[in-house]
Amino acid sequence: MIIDQISKVKKILILGYGHEGQSSHKFLAKKFPNLKIGTADKKDGSNYLDKIKDYEIIIKTPGISPHLPEIVDTKRAGKLITSQTQIFFELCPGKIIGVTGTKGKSTTSSLIYHVLISNNIKCVLVGNIGKPMLDYLPEITPDTWVVAELSSYQLMDLHMSPHIAVLQNIYPDHLDYHKDFEEYKNAKLNIAKYQKSGDYFIHDLPLPKKPIESQLLGKHNQLNILPSIEIGKILKIPRPKILAAIKTFMPLDTRLQLINTKLGIKFYEDTLATIPEATIAAIDTLDPQTLIAGGHERHQNYVELGKKIDRSNIKTLILFPETGERIKKSVSNSSVQSFSANSMQEAINLAFEHTESGKICLLSPAAPSFTLFKDYKDEGEQYRKYITDMIRNY
Repeated sequence: MIIDQISKVKKILILGYGHEGQSSHKFLAKKFPNLKIGTADKKDGSNYLDKIKDYEIIIKTPGISPHLPEIVDTKRAGKLITSQTQIFFELCPGKIIGVTGTKGKSTTSSLIYHVLISNNIKCVLVGNIGKPMLDYLPEITPDTWVVAELSSYQLMDLHMSPHIAVLQNIYPDHLDYHKDFEEYKNAKLNIAKYQKSGDYFIHDLPLPKKPIESQLLGKHNQLNILPSIEIGKILKIPRPKILAAIKTFMPLDTRLQLINTKLGIKFYEDTLATIPEATIAAIDTLDPQTLIAGGHERHQNYVELGKKIDRSNIKTLILFPETGERIKKSVSNSSVQSFSANSMQEAINLAFEHTESGKICLLSPAAPSFTLFKDYKDEGEQYRKYITDMIRNY
């Protein structure tokens, strides 16, 4: 076990000192009072990785690429590079339900948690949602179910699998982090790689013939609902109680969320649609007239998105750099007018000008938000702000 190896050394390095790195520091300092804990972070300067050579064990934050030359050389030298996720899996006394997928994992994880809590099953929700994993350990007992949302970054170096593994989908993504799609796919499949007899692997569930009643929009959300039903069965929750809980689940922020209506125009936000497949699903669900898209370049293929726009009722494209130009080139329908926007305020002005009353304007980037915005939350907040400003000043 990693924790046993840590107990045998005098010092370790925490590589990456954001929320998760600070959480790991706090946890290990309490568990091993005599352990010397070093830290290295990008904020320390361009040579922050030089510290690695002075340590035998490194706890790496998932966001730091495993392909950096210093990290590759460290692994070749036989030093241990591990993660908070691995430590949590080793120490967690409860049973873990792990959820991954290119899209839908946050909604799926939150819905599973909601169904369990609604049926008086002791449960915590960890992973990319809320606090770092190790912060939850004190409240977890052998009777606790742990729903863990897991990214490819977290899964890549994980050498344990959850008791119940949920894989929603795999589309090309994070290709600026992973070497290629094959590596990304294998990282996702890692969620079930170390399962044992008696464990469960939930994947490739077919769409129900009759839609399951919920407050979630779209066919893709029907797929997000299904694992909670399967897990409810495993935990012997009566089906009527599972379905009743699903009906009361509220959509998460930034997922196909109606922000405001003005002059008959409905403004929807879908900023977590960071891949073209998610934007295609949003178009299918809402049938917008105006689409605001584009963002950080991750070398994704926009051919199918272009075909979807060609076949849709979209009349206006408002496109952000860096990928906006590639999205524009993927569209062959000459009746679709395209505009470039270098700020959210400019995009909203264009949306009000070119969207008809009774129609929908949809922000669904088909790319990460980092080019013009801090992250998807910042993009969503600016979308809401400038819509509100426009309405106030109209």
